[in-house]
Amino acid sequence: MSTAPDLTAAVQRRVLLVNPNTSTHITERLALSARAQLPAGVELTALTASEGPLAVRSPAELAAAATRVCAMAAAHQAGHDAVVVGISLDCGLVATRAAFAPRPVLGMTEAACHMACTAGPRFVLLTLGAAMADSYRDYVTDLGLATHLAGVAAPEAPEAFTAAPHEVLPSVLDALAHASAPLCETDVGSAVLSGAVLCGYAPALSQRLGLPVFDGVACAVQLVRARWSLSTTC
Repeated sequence: MSTAPDLTAAVQRRVLLVNPNTSTHITERLALSARAQLPAGVELTALTASEGPLAVRSPAELAAAATRVCAMAAAHQAGHDAVVVGISLDCGLVATRAAFAPRPVLGMTEAACHMACTAGPRFVLLTLGAAMADSYRDYVTDLGLATHLAGVAAPEAPEAFTAAPHEVLPSVLDALAHASAPLCETDVGSAVLSGAVLCGYAPALSQRLGLPVFDGVACAVQLVRARWSLSTTC
């Protein structure tokens, strides 16, 4: 029986990962998740903003982050075959997708939410900081997935923002597990991690919750690969 060719490996590809914040260690964390999903021969370019906050942690900072995403993608798009937006509210995604078409542009939370729908009818979204919880609810609604969202858990764990790129801090893991446990008592099939600083926590949290947990950047890269394999135009 014949199998479909792996077009992601057959052609030299390059993925542009855009972090509109100024924390290089967060960019490195994002890149670790991305590279783990890329086949041999596919290159990753990971960008960190030259201006802006160390991390976007309030709704007031979202518009400026979107502007930076669009500008960074435009400045570095030459020679790249896809873009992954490395901020968890997918700031600038729509405009970047329009400018980059027909090449795929994926947002990390968009990708994880759609992937979560394959694991069951409802999912929990996990992020950090109560100030952002309503923004995530609104974004899931904008994605057309409000009926699939069982709830948003947003514990405070400021230490996550300064952890080394490879670290999975027990205190952050505990905070996520504790905050999400009440929501997971209903008919929830999975959890979505929405936060650049939460990349890398999915395997350990999945064990704690007994549910699939989706890392946004990992999902975005997998959907980029799917687009490449299925598309004849990019």
